[in-house]
Amino acid sequence: MILDRINLTRRLIAALGDALWLASEYGAHDRIPGFSGLRDKAASDLGEEVRNAYNNGGITEAQVKAAMRPICSTANEVHHGGA
Repeated sequence: MILDRINLTRRLIAALGDALWLASEYGAHDRIPGFSGLRDKAASDLGEEVRNAYNNGGITEAQVKAAMRPICSTANEVHHGGA
């Protein structure tokens, strides 16, 4: 259950990163701060989720490393299959 939540959060962060790129590419500069703020909040939440899961014995160190690897794009997240 916790790994599903972590993977969903990672995909959300990736989608927001893609939205930022698209906003920049298509000149929707007024959207960038909103997408950026949402992405930053989701990234902060991911860190807290992973930290709590590890401290409570819900995930292993290897799963922590997988959960905290760099997030590039939604296509990359789908290809890697999660933490």
